Amino acid sequence: MHAEEGSSFEIAVHGRGGQAAKTAGEFLTHALYRMGYNPHGQPRYTPDRMGAPVSYAIRFRPDRQRIFDRSWIRHPQIVVLFDVSLVEQLDLAPTWRPGTILVLNTKPDAPVPLSVSQFRIARLDANRIARELRLTRGCVPILSTAMAGAFARVCGLMTIENMLDTIREVSKASVGRYLEANLNAARRGFAEVALPEPETD
Repeated sequence: MHAEEGSSFEIAVHGRGGQAAKTAGEFLTHALYRMGYNPHGQPRYTPDRMGAPVSYAIRFRPDRQRIFDRSWIRHPQIVVLFDVSLVEQLDLAPTWRPGTILVLNTKPDAPVPLSVSQFRIARLDANRIARELRLTRGCVPILSTAMAGAFARVCGLMTIENMLDTIREVSKASVGRYLEANLNAARRGFAEVALPEPETD
């Protein structure tokens, strides 16, 4: 993970209402704060949230200085993508630059659209993890913790224990008896994500 000296690092989270993309954004923002950064995170969604696009933008400076820019992020270095169909629906790819890393919820052997194939893809079957751990709302898998675990490994800024401590702190009042399942989902996300190929010169 890198950013130009003195510049900010941007992370975009995109999902659908019900998948807990907003919660994932809160985990990521809080985890970065715990690591000594000063991130700014903000969600974006419509009132009809179930199934509708939900986004969360995070900006921080690698030099740990405060962030004063509150505008929506423009060119994320990492994108956490819960549903690949959102790339076309929201016309996301034109805002991504060469070298952008996608943490993509997809099966290991599933084809990806041509519009994302040019980027560095870290794959995780978060749907399967959530279903196996019974983290669902009706038939919709809740992906926040599995994807947060995958992000922790891909970003290279924190250990899985850092992310687990964040999940415990942020969600202790809301998930109750599902806390251990969520912690296991994060552990599996960290362990099972297939990392992208290294950048070549």
